Amino acid sequence: MSRRQPLSPGRVARNRQLGMIVLGGGVAVALIVIVLIAWVAIRVVGVGQPAPRPRTESFRPIVTIFAPTPPPLPTSAPAATPALEPSSALPAAIAPSLTAPAEATPPSPTPPTLTPAVDPRGRIAGIPDFTCPKPRPAPNTFGYGIQSNWPVGDIGYWNTLMAEQLRLNWTRAKINWYEFEPQRGAPNLQQFQLLDAFMGDANQKGLNVVLTITQPPEWTRRTPPRNPGQRPSPPEDYREGERFFGLIAARYKGCVQAIEVLNETNLDREWVIASGVLRAADYVEFLRAVVPTLRQIDPALMIIMAAPSPTGANIPGAVQDDFDYLQDFVRAGGLALVDCIGVHLNGYNMPPDKRWDEGFDDPSARFRGPFPNGGNPHHSWSFISTIEGYRRITNKPMCVTEFGWASAENLTRKDGTPITSAAPGFEFALDNTEREQGEWIVRGFQILRNLGYVRFGIVFNLDFIQKIGQNPDERGGDPALYSIIRQDGSPRPAFEMLRDMPR
Repeated sequence: MSRRQPLSPGRVARNRQLGMIVLGGGVAVALIVIVLIAWVAIRVVGVGQPAPRPRTESFRPIVTIFAPTPPPLPTSAPAATPALEPSSALPAAIAPSLTAPAEATPPSPTPPTLTPAVDPRGRIAGIPDFTCPKPRPAPNTFGYGIQSNWPVGDIGYWNTLMAEQLRLNWTRAKINWYEFEPQRGAPNLQQFQLLDAFMGDANQKGLNVVLTITQPPEWTRRTPPRNPGQRPSPPEDYREGERFFGLIAARYKGCVQAIEVLNETNLDREWVIASGVLRAADYVEFLRAVVPTLRQIDPALMIIMAAPSPTGANIPGAVQDDFDYLQDFVRAGGLALVDCIGVHLNGYNMPPDKRWDEGFDDPSARFRGPFPNGGNPHHSWSFISTIEGYRRITNKPMCVTEFGWASAENLTRKDGTPITSAAPGFEFALDNTEREQGEWIVRGFQILRNLGYVRFGIVFNLDFIQKIGQNPDERGGDPALYSIIRQDGSPRPAFEMLRDMPR
């Protein structure tokens, strides 16, 4: 066993100095720990602390501005139904090519004189002003588009999907007025910021935008809706309509190429006035109040008559046949106020090139409405008969703000269980295969382009199945039946056919 050697005096001094340093460091650490514990206790208890300040930063919407191209969607399995033969004879044009719209007017250094309630810049207190990145008028060529449920999800991703993967140049956004101004004088700033993000991103990606403005807030109306939960137009004071339409047109000037003034005004769920009468002449009076302001704000803006619903029925005060409604619209002088007639084409379970009166029948169809054997043939069932009829009545360009075919095939509920029925009133979706849905959309675009008087077609819809709360077989879930993707985001055949369609 070795013995420990005694330390020299210098070594002892150094050790004492080191001990003092360690002791001092330990005391300092202890003091820091005590201070931190006291600070935490004060924060938790709140003793002597000022009240927390409200957040002052502006709301930031979910958007990947100028998003890169997303990865390709997975390829869907081929459908069992064989492809239909392409139509050998597309309908001939009824009239010469559409008239080119007015050229965009260069901005004037002096803002236009407007109704005092309308700001010529569309400013909204509390959020930054919006400036369109690349202002442009509507193109003169036929346009291909689709509607997305734009406020839900990553705006930039879905815009990129439409513009780059599907190679489309139009989209439609529905503007529910009540969501933007739920209370008088108190705009919903977050909703406007979402629309700012959507409009700026869509513009940069080459998408032309048609805005359908509808559903005024309750504070603008005294006349109650016919049914609970509905938000019919118009506002009681048409000057409120002039103000809000003017605000949207001014704020998004150059980024919005077209505005559809209201929606399906031949239905009582969309139009109710105190008299209880449903007629186009009253809608024309609303146009007379709103359109001059829109023209003043943006002379290049395309103004679209609200697309009627193709109803095929007349029920006083509740529903008017779309052909009858258009004839009343013409008699009331409405044609001079709009540039284009809005069109909605619900394909039901008929191919787009079959006219209602040619005797076409599908013996396998369970829904018999359009067919001579057991049904009630009428123009409203037929894609081509409806738009040809609108042209004969109005002799104006057509803007198809909705068209598509519902299909229940291979869809599931949100819990993943396959559906075996369709939303009430949409049972015809059970007759259409996914492949028919895709082929008929492509053929529909070909027909619209070849007619020569259609400005654009908007497919309904891209993504509602993922973005609404209802299942495809529930009341209110019918938009899911028209979507061209599935619940899990995989593409239906319609997505791939639309992507690969010759332009």
